[in-house]
Amino acid sequence: MEAIILVGGLGTRLRPLTHTIPKPLLPLANIPMVERMIRNLPEVFDTAILAVNYGLKDMKKYFEERDVGKKVIIVPEDKPLGTGGAMRNCIDHVTGTTAVFNGDVVSSIDLNKMLEQHTKTKAKGTLALWEVNDPSRFGVVEYKNGEILQFQEKPERGTELSNLINAGTYLLEPEILEMIPPNQKISIERDIYPKVAGKGLHGFPFEGHFIDSGTPESYLEANFKSIGNNGTAAHTGASIRGSVLIHKNARLEHCIIGPNAIIGPNVNLEKCVIRNSVILSDVKGHGSVIENSIIGPEIKFKEDSKRSLISPKGQITF
Repeated sequence: MEAIILVGGLGTRLRPLTHTIPKPLLPLANIPMVERMIRNLPEVFDTAILAVNYGLKDMKKYFEERDVGKKVIIVPEDKPLGTGGAMRNCIDHVTGTTAVFNGDVVSSIDLNKMLEQHTKTKAKGTLALWEVNDPSRFGVVEYKNGEILQFQEKPERGTELSNLINAGTYLLEPEILEMIPPNQKISIERDIYPKVAGKGLHGFPFEGHFIDSGTPESYLEANFKSIGNNGTAAHTGASIRGSVLIHKNARLEHCIIGPNAIIGPNVNLEKCVIRNSVILSDVKGHGSVIENSIIGPEIKFKEDSKRSLISPKGQITF
């Protein structure tokens, strides 16, 4: 079976990091987010199809050099085609029921259970659904007896059909992909799903966590959630506080790390305090407190540099 991962976006909300690193290759707990998504696919999915526009050269190079446990097919988009157009662009590689993911979503969904339901109900499509407190900021679905009957965009408070929103993970039969006009910019959410609502489109509500990692705040949240049970319990050069992940190649001396901190490969820190932050590869720092920040690769910082680091490869602060 195949899984399509939509990784064509520019990552504008994460600039300047994405000026030099395509968003799908930004790490979550020291593993690029698209690689993490591929590795987390259930065994039944043996092929990952990546729909790529921006960063095509980097994506090709990355996956040519690595075995990620699945066959990887990269399908280029010469121009942005939207979610639906990107899916349709991959149709020649699809053999049957296909999973589709928005490439920046981090969630706790059980795809095996979702596939079991999809098969049992003989659905044309099954959409993962997430419950929100305030549906007025989103598009919601009318959901009854397992089926999605209609969509409602940003309803006024008190008029919402439900509190369930599209969570960016789908199981689709080929007939859904065939409904998408080829070589056109199409939104699957706005242009295709409403046509199938009430006609074999099912929902799969789930609990746990659902994060769109496309902003600095949510990128940090997704990183900390991705640590899971793989955190670093101790390090000879640091005092560990709470949930922390330190790459094996990082060198730390007299540091306090955490809570909520991820230290990337080849990082060299001395006399630093790092909390609620992600430090990417090859960073060097001395005598600073870094918090609520993302520090991009190859940055150097020292005393009193907190929250003031800006460069094309640099830090986002907020």
